[in-house]
Amino acid sequence: MKKQKTKRKGEFEMPGWMECFWKRKSCGKKGCPVCGRIEKDHEKNIERGENPDEMKFALDDLGKHFKETLDLVKKDAEKMGIDITNIDDIQAPPEPEKYPLCNEVVKWRDSVYSLIENKELPLWAYTEAADDLFWYSNTICAKTYRQFCNKWQIEKGDKFGDFDYEYTKYVLSECFDIIQKSISELIPTCTEDKMKLMFVSDSALKLKAKVLKI
Repeated sequence: MKKQKTKRKGEFEMPGWMECFWKRKSCGKKGCPVCGRIEKDHEKNIERGENPDEMKFALDDLGKHFKETLDLVKKDAEKMGIDITNIDDIQAPPEPEKYPLCNEVVKWRDSVYSLIENKELPLWAYTEAADDLFWYSNTICAKTYRQFCNKWQIEKGDKFGDFDYEYTKYVLSECFDIIQKSISELIPTCTEDKMKLMFVSDSALKLKAKVLKI
């Protein structure tokens, strides 16, 4: 996996643990601000008789984790003398439906999931490569909208969008690359869905060019 470009001295860079928000396999370390907090909240969910994997509780926890983690990022930036707009003051950007490219990415993601819908799962769907394909196709949907939000915030003068824009562009590029790698591993192993996977791959390449230009 590629590494982020080296930043100039004194220029803020997203901490490595931010990757645990979007990678399919996070670091899982207790000392990680993301993974450690998630583990603690899961324990609290269980103590209260709640299923930590249930969508309602998972989304509630994720929202709280993201806010707390962004606060940590802000503090890291301030230690370097970089002033980032208070996260609480950031205005709400337009809904994703307002951006045609977001709708295009959602349709592409749906085409990925159509490979396994309404039929018995093929053997290839149980592989690590398939897990990556489905995970990162969802991530691309979320991060594409996030990038539009960053651009909108930059235009509004919010400094948070300024440095998150570069990080999100890096994440999107990584996700598209992982998907191409997963498809290249899947195509030789499946005959029934080979042409569909090739279509998904070609579509992803075209989308990547558009998304990275946001």
